[in-house]
Amino acid sequence: MKNKTKNILTALAFCVVSGGLLAFNAYAVPNIATLTQTKPVSLQSFAASAAQEKPVAITLASSKVPVLNVEGKAPVSTVNDELERTMTAEEMQQIYNYIDNSKEVTESRKMSDQEVNRRKALEDRYVYDGIRPQNKLPLKPGASSFYFDMSKDIWIYPDRELTDEELLQFVDWSYRVVFAQSKRLQKQQLDAKDIGKEEAMAKARESVSKLFDADISKMEASAAFNKFGPEQKGEWLVHFQPYKVRTLEANGSAFMMYDVMIDALSGTVIDTTIFNSAYKRTPITSVMNKQIRQDPSWIEAAKAIVVKKQGDTRPIQKSTIIQDQAYDQRGVVAVSIEMKGGSSYTVELRYPEKTLRCLIYEPAASGK
Repeated sequence: MKNKTKNILTALAFCVVSGGLLAFNAYAVPNIATLTQTKPVSLQSFAASAAQEKPVAITLASSKVPVLNVEGKAPVSTVNDELERTMTAEEMQQIYNYIDNSKEVTESRKMSDQEVNRRKALEDRYVYDGIRPQNKLPLKPGASSFYFDMSKDIWIYPDRELTDEELLQFVDWSYRVVFAQSKRLQKQQLDAKDIGKEEAMAKARESVSKLFDADISKMEASAAFNKFGPEQKGEWLVHFQPYKVRTLEANGSAFMMYDVMIDALSGTVIDTTIFNSAYKRTPITSVMNKQIRQDPSWIEAAKAIVVKKQGDTRPIQKSTIIQDQAYDQRGVVAVSIEMKGGSSYTVELRYPEKTLRCLIYEPAASGK
């Protein structure tokens, strides 16, 4: 299956650390406070595991899906600057000691849906409006009925709804943990011939626009550069999401997000994916699978995306539907399109709509 890039893209949808900016989307917070339970060596590895726990549903963009209207200047987060200025060496070391010795984090009870939604909305206010808790989160038993017992790796919640102050303490601690952990990450440097951040973001915007007919001019954009594999190949990961996306989710509003992966050396877009919070997938049964394989319209739809949307006019050598139970379970029909010259596309289409979920590009092998 030519989707080796998907875990990386999913990770980006959860957590982006770029240029010192910490940016979390609506799906990250439930696990951020327990970031340390797997003793991560990087935020990307945490994000990937979180993505596997809660898959995100996806579909084609639509102008009817609401995106938060941002008038005037776009919201700006000051969280990173504030933590950089105010977190002491002692506090950082306390977090590192905890991370290095933590085993498995538990909770005295589950947060209610109402508490989770209130927390999401408060997090947006924390990030963009500068709302802060009056006191820091208690880290051991004491006078408070809400605290995180660091010595036992357990969150203690009272037998009542958490207050706004307590939820803000939860959020504040989460950001402090991730900030401290980000300081352990070694920033990877671009090679001399790699494209820069602005060029990568421009290519990502162009890809999203032509594949999904989406206006992302009022969306929050994040970009992160990483090197992967034994060859340390540089790749840009670009993520677009609405501002204050956590509030949209808390209110039950549908929203879109987009992830784009770009080869830093060639500047080639190798994966463009759309996420839709409201999409309901339809798993493909064995009967449906047989019908799909006998229906040429799936391959024709995939070809149309490559030729008309992507704009690739090279001759198509071969087109086949990829057989994989993982696709069936996700409600996706994946079509392999092999081009003259040795490069290929994997076009993932949602069942039954035939709408594009993602387009993955595989350049021709060296020497072809």
